[in-house]
Formats: sequence, structure tokens, C-alpha cells
Amino acid sequence: MAKKKIRSILSDPRYRDFVKRYRYDWIRFAVEVIDLKPSFQQREILTSVQEEGSRTSVSSGHGTGKSHMTAAMLIAYMVLFPGSRVIIVANNERQTRIGVWKYLKICWIELTQRFGWLQQYFILTDTTFYAREAKGVWEAGAKSCRIGNEEALAGEHAARLFLIVDEASGVSDKAFSVMTGALTETDNRMLLLSQPTRPSGYFYRTHHELAKPKGDWTPIVLNSEHSPFVSIKFIISKRLEYGGTESPEYLIKVKGEFPTTVAGMLLSYTALEKASRVDVDLPDEWGWVATCDVGNGRDRSIINICKVGGDRMQRVVKNERVLEQPSTVDPVRFADIIHAECSEDLYPNITLVVDSDGVGYDTATCLERTYNRRVQRIHWGLKMFTSADKKRFVNKRAFANIMARDAVNQGRMKIDRSTKTKDQASKIPCGITETGAWAMMPKKEMKEKLNIPSPDRWDTYCFTQLADYIPHEEIITQEMLEQHEEVGNWVLEGTDV
Repeated sequence: MAKKKIRSILSDPRYRDFVKRYRYDWIRFAVEVIDLKPSFQQREILTSVQEEGSRTSVSSGHGTGKSHMTAAMLIAYMVLFPGSRVIIVANNERQTRIGVWKYLKICWIELTQRFGWLQQYFILTDTTFYAREAKGVWEAGAKSCRIGNEEALAGEHAARLFLIVDEASGVSDKAFSVMTGALTETDNRMLLLSQPTRPSGYFYRTHHELAKPKGDWTPIVLNSEHSPFVSIKFIISKRLEYGGTESPEYLIKVKGEFPTTVAGMLLSYTALEKASRVDVDLPDEWGWVATCDVGNGRDRSIINICKVGGDRMQRVVKNERVLEQPSTVDPVRFADIIHAECSEDLYPNITLVVDSDGVGYDTATCLERTYNRRVQRIHWGLKMFTSADKKRFVNKRAFANIMARDAVNQGRMKIDRSTKTKDQASKIPCGITETGAWAMMPKKEMKEKLNIPSPDRWDTYCFTQLADYIPHEEIITQEMLEQHEEVGNWVLEGTDV
């Protein structure tokens, strides 16, 4: 006679012993059930979250194992508490689900290899994890909390409810109001995970006035410098990339600390004064670059001729000349001036870099069509190309300014000695967004709110961080010129290449 299949896990005699062993010891669960050896930082989170009705807020830098630990806690709560409901909440529901679900699948595979009998009671799909006997009730899933959609979080009530909020620093106070309003039962838990991207908002408050002993929240700070999953090489690279250990970005993304402010001026006048006198060492294969900011009648047009070498965090810039034009010079006339001043006889293989987002389009086109000059067009309102850069910088303007800032601070950029340049560069408002990306205040707001005019001279130094260049001693062959002309014709004709 066939053995009768047990339909409910609650009727399985193995389940009682399983729950007894692991419900109140999630570190043991991580080690024995899913083969995860938690770091001392992860153990601190597990110890806090396993408490009934816990409120835990985790501020973290890179590489501390947040996603893997989140998956481990999700699966522990689901498996150990019958009828439980787990909701992962984030502004970007899909991206968060993809990240956590990858580790959830890893954890589930490890669990079923050790406790295969559990597999008959739970189903894991690409979007949900649920108990076979109570789908829609005993279930884990993800929800969005983007601004304007906060009310979608309403209606989540259960005796066993666990809310996990990812990138919590960027979640609105309205969304938190909706979520915390659902935590009405004794064992309703909430876990906040985020880089501390702003010194305000609900997430910030859980580490300050809402923290224990006065409040209910257990604040935990995970410093990447202390994580066993992060190499010294990585830390050193981030110190260089983020502009030093005291820069807001390093404090946020490595130390997991809230900076005193995430907004301010890009550079100090003292740093710029030093940059006007520094003696930079150029690499052997440096090239001439003329960065050109085109005025619109109110602003002056600028030509900045520099020697440029290296790339990104190794880029070196040495100013040779700055030519400021009268405001009466129109974009077409400016092209004539650029062609005359930037002769290849004086500056071999010089690359002309032109701001082409507005009136500069005419200048760049005139240089190409009339004088057959090699032009690199700058469109710094566009987003960066790589995913990593998109996370760090709102657009190319932010990238260029931050790279130029770091070049100044690290002695890799020599600027001209004009007080105009230093005045402009010391009055560039910038800040870090709620998602941890650098952003520059729009020029219209700079003018209207702070009465700061367009920083035309400083912009030309920022363009050097986006510029391509040809080594000044490289021989340009006829074949290379023909290829350049052919590509230029494709662009002008709008041919699909």
C-alpha cells in the first residue's frame, strides 16, 4: 500500500524539530541549513533581526554581503514561521528582486540538499517564494515604493509580517508612514538596508533620534574597511576613485557613515590657488587639446589650450593658454578664431573639443565643414556609458566636474592663474542624490537661486576629462585622414552605421 503523502508541513513530524532547533538561532540556521558562514558584521544583523518584533536599520558600504544575508533572513522567516509574509520594498522593485532572488536561489539549493523534505512544501519562482499549501498568504514577494506610488504598499497586514526595505535612504517619508502603519502585530519585523546617501529622512532618523535606547530601532553600521569580503586593494582603489577618505562619497559608500552634508561647493579657492602654481608631470604620450566653450551672447566664448595625458584617475592636464573672446563674437565667427588660434603647426595633432549642446553646434559644424578640422563634440547632459558610471554620476557634466575636482586635489591639473577661473571653480554647487550619484546644480538654478553666472572658463577644464587626444608626436597617415573623413561623412549624412 502506497504511503499517504503529507499535504501540510504542519503535519510533518520533522518540522517541529526543525523549528525548535533554528527559530531562535538564525546564525545556526545560516551555517547548518544554507551553508553560509556569516561574518561578524552579518552576525550582528542576524542577531538583531531574529528577535520578535525587531526593528533593525543597517547603514552599509560596499561588499559587506547585504544581498546574501537578506536572502538568508527571508528564507529563515518564511520557513520557520507558518503563515508568514515577507515583502521586499524598494524604489526599483525589479532590480532589487533580481539581486536578492539570485541569492535566494543559492540559499534554496543549499537548503534542499540538506533538508530535501522541505522542497515538497515550498515553491520558488522568479518573482515569489511561497508555501504550497497557502499561496497568497504564506508568501514572499517584492513591491515598489517609488514616489507617487506609496499607497500601493497599503493593505499589508499579517500576524507574521517581515518588511525588508532596500536602499532605504532614498525611500520617501510618506512610504515609511504607510509601511510602519501596517506593523500592528506583536511579531511584525522591519529591516532597513542602505548606503547612507543623505543626512535626513526616516532612514537617517533610525540611526539617530529613533534609535535605541530612546527609540525602537537597532542601528548597525557596516564599514567596508572591516569586511572580510573586501580586499585592501579594493579599499585603496576607492580612496583614489572617491577623492580621499574624508570625501562624502567615501564616507557613504565605504565607511557606511552619514556625511555631515551631501551638498556644497565643488572646490575651495585655496585648492585652486595651489593648482594654478603646481608643476605637473606629463606622461610621454601626451596630446594637445583645445577645449572650447561657446558663448550665447550673454556669456563669453573660451578657448583653453592644454597638454593632456593619461585617462580617468590618471589624467594629467597642464594649461598652456586661455583665450577669452568678447561677448560680441557669434558661434560662426568663433569657429574662425578657433581654426586660426589652434594651428596644427603650433600644436601638432591638436584635438578640438567643442561644447555642442546648444549654440556650439554651429561652431563645431563650421569647423568640420569649412575647415575640415577634427572635432570632438561634448554633450555633457547625456548619461554616462557604463553601468558603474551611471550609478556614480547623474550625467557627463557631473563626471567631468568630479574628475576635474580630483585632478586638482591630487595635483594632476595645472590651471591658469586668472582670478576669474578660480572664482568660477570655487562656486560650483554639487551634491549626492538619494541614490548615491553625484549631481551638479543646473546652471539656470545657479543663476536664479544663488546669482552665480555660468562658469565658462572652469567648464573648459572639465571638458578635458571627457576629451580624447592624439599623442603630439604620433604621425597621422593619409589613410587615417581618409578614414576620419569617411566617418565624418557618415555622421553628416545621417547614414545608419
